[in-house]
Amino acid sequence: MLIVIPGGLPALPVAAELAKLLPERAPTLHGWLKAATARPAPFDLRAHGCTAFESWQLSRAGYTPEAGLLQGAGLGPLLAADHAAGSDAVWLAELVHLALGADQANLLDPSMMDLRAEESAALLDTARPLFEDTGFAVDELSPQRWRLRLPAGLRPQTASPTAVAGQRLNEWWRQDTETRPWRRLLNEIQMAWHEHPVNDARAERGLPPVNALWLYGGGTPWTAAPAGPELVLTGLDVPQRAGDWSAWLDALAELDAQHLRPLAGNKGLPGTPTELLLLGDDRTAALTLKPRGGLLGLLPAPKKNWSAWWSHPA
Repeated sequence: MLIVIPGGLPALPVAAELAKLLPERAPTLHGWLKAATARPAPFDLRAHGCTAFESWQLSRAGYTPEAGLLQGAGLGPLLAADHAAGSDAVWLAELVHLALGADQANLLDPSMMDLRAEESAALLDTARPLFEDTGFAVDELSPQRWRLRLPAGLRPQTASPTAVAGQRLNEWWRQDTETRPWRRLLNEIQMAWHEHPVNDARAERGLPPVNALWLYGGGTPWTAAPAGPELVLTGLDVPQRAGDWSAWLDALAELDAQHLRPLAGNKGLPGTPTELLLLGDDRTAALTLKPRGGLLGLLPAPKKNWSAWWSHPA
């Protein structure tokens, strides 16, 4: 069985301190870390154009990065699977909030937007006329996400909004000639949404305004591979990306008690061979746990020096 835990590896500056709390907050996971054979690996978010979790989802589905595009381009057809027939590239536009600071802009984590269907529909009604005669076209996929069709020949390298969230936007925002038509259209949309009734209502709910679209995707559809036996536990993902380590520890304790502990058999380890995949911002760790049968089961399991990879770069 494969268990995947996005956000399971905390940021390196706090990893060592959090490791000290694992025996109390997550005793089952702590026992597994001590017994497992680990294979840590670095992860370059910029080179993939997506988070480690998104990268794993794409690899699991059998996506092969296309020439000139980052792996994250496959998120287009993956997230629009029900609307991505044929061989056309699938581009997505995430409804997002750009937070403007004194000297930089940041993209708010999309998980914090809490968009309603009626909000997305009203914003689309306002934006749709602006697409006329631009070479771009738009259709709604979900409250938080629209599908775009780009002019012929425009195929920029982009990254997913989850990968970009919280980082300096000027490191990701392309200002080249090729993307000028998109920047021009986006600027018109932003002006049309300024003081939009949807955003007024969102302010009353204590939510950030929708003031931009984030363009990403661009991969072509493929036949996705069937998923194997796996358990994906996403409770740590949002607090890890936000750097909220108090919330991360609370979520870890819940994950450990509700999901890992029921799988623990003799001596606290899984009763069947188990693969555990921990994902972080800049590294991953694949762990192998095997039951100790026969006479070995009567002896204490050898303890692995798990902190050697938990608290250090892969």
